[in-house]
Amino acid sequence: MVAEATLLDVDLPAEPRSAARARRAVLSALNGVAVDKAAVSIVISEAVTNAVLHAYRDRETPGRVHVSASLGDRGVEVAVDDDGLGMQPRDDSPGVGLGLPLMGDLADRVEVSSRGPGTRIAAFFALMGPAGPHGRALARHMSGRAERRLAQLV
Repeated sequence: MVAEATLLDVDLPAEPRSAARARRAVLSALNGVAVDKAAVSIVISEAVTNAVLHAYRDRETPGRVHVSASLGDRGVEVAVDDDGLGMQPRDDSPGVGLGLPLMGDLADRVEVSSRGPGTRIAAFFALMGPAGPHGRALARHMSGRAERRLAQLV
């Protein structure tokens, strides 16, 4: 997605209260944008929580979490970046492993990348048409939640 407008660009400490702060900041930035805000809210909370729980477990003090949102002609991209350990297996994980699958179910597309130090989770949400999600143009190729929903129906 080519960003037409940056709606949000903020750094937060990687601590539990930042999930709620990030969620409020993103929802405020999306005011007036026709997108599934409930889905965006959950994805942001999950992505920030993942960074808080996993990215900086090797440090005494929390690192930073970068949260951004941009609006393009077809939708909204939200991203959460950290400069922690990156994606590594964890036997002692305090989570139950449902965060990434949940994000994948809620967003139209999710990209997770581990780069040098850190991880980036970027999620894309298509804009709704004038009648809500049913006003969207039909895609030639379905992906994300639309593809999974079709598979459940067939």
